[in-house]
Amino acid sequence: MKFYEVTIILEDEQEKRLENLARRFKEINGWGEKEILQFVVNGCTDNTDAMLAFMEMKAEQLEKSYGLAY
Repeated sequence: MKFYEVTIILEDEQEKRLENLARRFKEINGWGEKEILQFVVNGCTDNTDAMLAFMEMKAEQLEKSYGLAY
């Protein structure tokens, strides 16, 4: 198992929603924004598979456009 640190960029409304969730979860179990996002990423394994599939497709497109074959 490998661990990665990534940057998640939120838009204005998403930022407000996360701040609101952090206030709520702080009272429930002490979680802040970082813990909430970590839970979301870990809990959405389907999204991880979708992200990797997207990047595999992107790599194939770029390989074709650069004339690379793997």
